[in-house]
Amino acid sequence: MAPPPGTTRREIELDFIRGIAILMVLIFHYRPHNLLITSPILNRIQGFGWTGVDVFFVLSGFLVGGLLMKEWQRTGSVDSPRFLKRRAFKIWPGYYAFLLVATLFHVRPLSSFFWQNLLNIQNYIPSSLAHTWSLAVEEQFYLALAALLALWTARHWKPTTLLTTCITLALSIEALRAILSAHAQPVYFYTHTRLDGLLLGVALAAIHTFWPEWFQKLQQQRLLLLTIVAIGLWRLYVDSDAYPEPDALTSPFLITFVDYAAAALLLLLYRRRPTHTSPYRLIARIGIYSYGIYLWHVSVERPVNWAVDHVPHSLAAATSTLLPYILAIPLGILATKLIEFPFLRLRQRLVPSRTPEPQIPEPQPTAQIPVS
Repeated sequence: MAPPPGTTRREIELDFIRGIAILMVLIFHYRPHNLLITSPILNRIQGFGWTGVDVFFVLSGFLVGGLLMKEWQRTGSVDSPRFLKRRAFKIWPGYYAFLLVATLFHVRPLSSFFWQNLLNIQNYIPSSLAHTWSLAVEEQFYLALAALLALWTARHWKPTTLLTTCITLALSIEALRAILSAHAQPVYFYTHTRLDGLLLGVALAAIHTFWPEWFQKLQQQRLLLLTIVAIGLWRLYVDSDAYPEPDALTSPFLITFVDYAAAALLLLLYRRRPTHTSPYRLIARIGIYSYGIYLWHVSVERPVNWAVDHVPHSLAAATSTLLPYILAIPLGILATKLIEFPFLRLRQRLVPSRTPEPQIPEPQPTAQIPVS
């Protein structure tokens, strides 16, 4: 099947990274259901799952920043209104459909999430739909990035200045987070303390677009990149006892270690020749539907609890551990096919991109993941 006009084929390694990230989030959120793992070490490793959000942040900065950089490179400008309209077609239909279902079925008290989620400020004003905080960070980031790049291109500033600004802002946010943490201030959910991961992704996108030879040289530093990932994992392992929940984080540099490890992981995996093993392709396919899975995965709690109460006692542990994944992943895939994909095709007709974008896979069971 040929891609629609103005699109490029999906890159399987990026879908693989998405798949890793969403599985990490699921593992973290479904820890209370996991009755099969009793090993303290494995339980601690499960606690690393919150870092999946950081992987998403770096990847989002790289992908969205890359689209805008390519537009800048090809046309000499950035059409911010068009960019924001296209983001709205991508994010809002699935998101507001989720809110509508949560409202109709009283998943949470309406007063505890409705208005802050409608305005995408639930990371500052807590919502009972707690997992949506990261979506608010990304929405606020899109607005800031569109405004920043529109200003940049209008003033005819150079890409080197943009790269320097992104790195400087990321370092400043890391310093601010350390200062706030040192004074026992919360830092996990707020945009002004979490933008560094997204900015690292934008910086990598700028290098990839304007200085591709630098990007390749960075990728060739495999030992250094593996060391950064290893340090991030080590810090997670050391700190997981002291900070078992992400909203309790007070370690000044733990999130920083994780963000740089996520950036190193992206450099390690991007544009590498992907393996064609079944697990790799399965994770990549899950990654295609990661947004829908992320939105809806909290919705399976009631069915899982009901099933655990009604199965034989000998099956309770397996049911509690496995059923959340068995329900959540197909639910996210279904929501993506019914809501996200149709709106993405509508977007391509109503607000076509000025630069090539990844192909939207047809929502058919036999569709293959195209490799760029």
